[in-house]
Amino acid sequence: MKIKLINFKTSPNYKKNLEEIISILESSTSDFLLFPEVCLTGFDYKNWEEVNKFGKFAIKELSKINKAFALTIVSENKNYFCFFNNGLIHKRAKYNLFGYENRYFEIGTKPDIFEWRGLKVANLICFELRFIEYWENFKGVDLIIVPARWEKERIEHFKTLLKALSLSAQSQVVAVNSTNEKAYSCCFDAWGEGVESNNIEVKTLVFFEKNKKIRKKIDIGIK
Repeated sequence: MKIKLINFKTSPNYKKNLEEIISILESSTSDFLLFPEVCLTGFDYKNWEEVNKFGKFAIKELSKINKAFALTIVSENKNYFCFFNNGLIHKRAKYNLFGYENRYFEIGTKPDIFEWRGLKVANLICFELRFIEYWENFKGVDLIIVPARWEKERIEHFKTLLKALSLSAQSQVVAVNSTNEKAYSCCFDAWGEGVESNNIEVKTLVFFEKNKKIRKKIDIGIK
């Protein structure tokens, strides 16, 4: 599978951000694209009503795109992980809120697993990565997606946790962080190997059969 990771930089202009994302999607030949957390608006608490209003509009516009991709969008005072595949096919609001998020966001539901193209897919939104209980639930899934806006002073924590997650769950982990904080993206297989990048965009190939072989080689009870 061809995957493209975009460490998108969010501008104060929501419409411009949406147009840029749509342009990236329409010009891409990748099978799946991942963008950072709240990349359309950022955590623009001063304009909270407008942020929520734009989120609803963005979901409608992005649902028209004939691509598979994921990002998080603020709508209804929740931070929704949105997975599109020729339309919105999965949506979940962030459960573990961080810092000032508790003042503005409503709590969503715990990280879950869904199916896409015959794959079991899980998702964690930024701070949720720190909660090991989810790692146990995700053992053996095919793909774990982590969009984030992880602050730069803790970026090493982010990197370490992502690699540990890939090794613990023996799953493919893909993650992107907002360039507004610290540009970083990665794609780690069940061996903890893969691609790390500070570039705005990076393309990589994922071989899911390799992870199945690794589970047999390092047998921790995952089939």
